[in-house]
Amino acid sequence: MIGSTASPRDAYDRGSTGGRFWRPTSECDIQRSERGYRNAMKAGLLALAVAALYALPVAYGIGSAFATDFCIELTAAEFNRRAERRGDDNACSGSHSPGIKAKARDRARENANNAVAAQCLDNVTPDIAQRACARVNLVVSTSANSAWDASPPTPKPSADKVRYIGHGTGSAAGVNLCVVAHDVRFRTHSVVDGKCRHDRGLLPHRTFATARARARCAVICSTP
Repeated sequence: MIGSTASPRDAYDRGSTGGRFWRPTSECDIQRSERGYRNAMKAGLLALAVAALYALPVAYGIGSAFATDFCIELTAAEFNRRAERRGDDNACSGSHSPGIKAKARDRARENANNAVAAQCLDNVTPDIAQRACARVNLVVSTSANSAWDASPPTPKPSADKVRYIGHGTGSAAGVNLCVVAHDVRFRTHSVVDGKCRHDRGLLPHRTFATARARARCAVICSTP
């Protein structure tokens, strides 16, 4: 309009923006900016996680052992030795009894593995290991890995418990060996026990759990 005078704010806005009128930041602009920041943060965190995952095996000197090594269970034709053992646990019925099932199974697996371990260490020869590895298109692994004590290679076929037991001895020297256990059966029964807590008008009971497991020898094989 002729003769109109711009306010000091208008003059400042035009001057500071190169002649363009000042426009306040909209809510949509703020939301787009926040979404962009969140996406950038997610991408950065993902990249760091991936880098850490690949760096961990190198830092501990275990390379790609878990991806390339397997505990191959020996068949009866390759080495006809196995052991079956039981495991037990008990507790007063109620809040303490659910855990007895897992404890009984774990004890049975461990007992079976322990029973067959000595036979594996003394009698599984390199020839037996070679035949077992060739059966699944793998090769015998002769280099020990300290990480196997805590995290043994994946068993093939799958097993309920696997444990690395070390190098064979005597005629079995040079062979890396495992023992693998499979659950056979499990049962529970209850009896009246005055030492247990009397609850809800029922007689106090104690629950007994009994598990059985079977174990066999296994050799560690690697991808060629």
